[in-house]
Amino acid sequence: MEQRLDASYLRPGLVERAAAAGLSAVGIGSGVLLAAWGVSLLWRYTPPEIAVHIANPDLFVTQNAPLTVTQDKPFALAQPEPLKIDRGDLANKVEQLGTDAKTTAGDVISREVTFFSNVRHGPGSVVTGWNYKDGSGRVPVGQYCYYTAPNPDRSSTKVDIASNGVRTPNIDAALVPALEGALSKCQWWQG
Repeated sequence: MEQRLDASYLRPGLVERAAAAGLSAVGIGSGVLLAAWGVSLLWRYTPPEIAVHIANPDLFVTQNAPLTVTQDKPFALAQPEPLKIDRGDLANKVEQLGTDAKTTAGDVISREVTFFSNVRHGPGSVVTGWNYKDGSGRVPVGQYCYYTAPNPDRSSTKVDIASNGVRTPNIDAALVPALEGALSKCQWWQG
């Protein structure tokens, strides 16, 4: 008796085919990884050597004697002389400003002129201002003196210390270092 085999049950299904494709991919990936690892053990990359050639190798700098510094006179550290202002030059410059300026509408422009003097004091400076009523004034109509010092945030602190030669009352001495010294640095106008 002859038996026949039904082949319809021997064909692989979808799950079997997917499993075979996955195992094949894992096998190929493992083979590539092992091949790369094996090549890295046999051959390592070494960068080429960099050669530097000097264009003029025969150039030499020599010095016959050691370097010495000589001085003709003794070194003296002195504070420069204070700035002196000639009152005549100041009056001439102030007169040149004039008082005849007008706006386009014809209104007269009144000018007030302030002349400032600065003297360093501690971390800041003492500033004296002379106010003139207009550009042709020869005698200031008012004077004031204040101490200003920079703050860490790039602003500054201003403390009024005198006006018209008279000390401002109730000055906070903590804001002005050496207050009496600062007052002596005010530059009052003397006719």
